Parts: sequence; C-alpha cells; structure tokens
Amino acid sequence: MAGWASLGPVCAQTGTTNDAVLRYEEPRFLSGIIYAKGPERTNVLFKFTRSATRSGNTLKVLREFTQPDGELAARERVAYEGDELVSYELEELQTGGRGSAQIRTESENITKHEIFFQYAKDGATNSKPRTRSEPLKKDVLIADMVGPFLKAHFDELAKGQVVKCRYIVVPRRETVGFAFTKEANSTWQGQKVFIIKMEPTSPIIAELVEPLVFTMEAEGQHRVLEYTGRTTPKVRTGNKWKDLEAVTVFDWK
Repeated sequence: MAGWASLGPVCAQTGTTNDAVLRYEEPRFLSGIIYAKGPERTNVLFKFTRSATRSGNTLKVLREFTQPDGELAARERVAYEGDELVSYELEELQTGGRGSAQIRTESENITKHEIFFQYAKDGATNSKPRTRSEPLKKDVLIADMVGPFLKAHFDELAKGQVVKCRYIVVPRRETVGFAFTKEANSTWQGQKVFIIKMEPTSPIIAELVEPLVFTMEAEGQHRVLEYTGRTTPKVRTGNKWKDLEAVTVFDWK
C-alpha cells in the first residue's frame, strides 16, 4: 500500500519505557515478494524489505522496494517516538517524485496537532514542493502501521464490526478515510485466516481506488500474511507511470 504512501493509530499509547517493546518495533526485519495479480504466483514484479532500528524510545524504519534485478524502485522512511508517528518520507525513485508527512505539535505558530505535507512530482529538479496541512485526527495510519492496527482491533473485526481510520497519502497531501471489515473466514497454506477488506469511505475515492484485501492469521500472532491491492512501486505503460495493483506476500520466517 502506498503512494497512498504502500502495513495502530498515531494517537497511541504514550509514556513507553525504554525496556518495553514499542508497538511498531517488530519485526526488526521483514521481507516480501510483490507478484502480478492472477491465479499463479510466478510473475515477480518487486521485492520488499523492512528494517527497524531503535535508540531509546526513537524507532526508525526503512522500507525498500526493489526490482528483481536489484534496482531500487521506491523507498519509505518512517520515524516513531515511542508508539507515536513522527514523520513519514516517500521517495518514488521511478518517477522522481518525493514528499513527506510530519506530525507537528503545538507551538507558537501551531494551535493544535497537525499533519504537514509536502510533495514534489520531480524532486530531482529541485522544484519547490507543494505543501498543505490538516488537523491530526484519531487513528491516522501509514502502510507500516496497518498490520499492528489490525492486530489491535482483532476482536472487533472478528465480531464483524467496522473499524475506521484515516490513511496518509503523501502525493495527494491529505489523509483519506478507509474502513476495515472482515469479509470471510478462510485458510492460507493450512492456516486459519480472516480475509479483511479495506475500502475508502468516500464514494469519490472508491471510484479511484480498488479495495485492498488482507489475509490475516485468525490464531496466534494475527500477522498479515499477504495483501492484494495498491502498492508503493508503479508500473510503466507506454510512456506513463501508473499505480500498481498487485499481490504482496510476506515472509515471516
């Protein structure tokens, strides 16, 4: 999921100690394969890695998407302080686009918590990025936070309840409303899983973005095993870059 960046809440627990595991700390390393949509998982489009490093209560996460030949296609950098998001940076190396979302707290010029966005379609030319800000609301996510958010709301989802969030979309310089619902019980490589659907709450956005579908462990650690939908890298069609709908399978070994 991406660019819509490309898996809780920002206003999460505070007062975390240095000894406690932070909400987004694990896994320290995670890899995955991004396949073309279809019944056969043979067409590898990209590879994904997530690595996390911690110093005190500061957690930094690097998420990279590479082509099969190893060339870097996109990069995401995330910073958390305790269990709260501080900043998210997106580098679209295929197109040259880059931007960020920063959580800014009360100061002389800011009367309340806000998200400050900036984005330039072609960062390589040093063009001035366009900026925008909006008030920080409850349960604002980026892709790196989706897995823990689903785990935190597992009981509600298991009961068929709807769980809502706001999702940071750096290229649009805004957050977009989404709703999670359990679509079905199923099995995945012999495991019991829930099929969780994530779809826009706005009918206008729903016309632009297909629902994302997550396969989540029904037992154990409730990890996200794979998801189908929009991801961070893009695909080239003719002379244009287009958003990619694909299948991402994570390797938890």
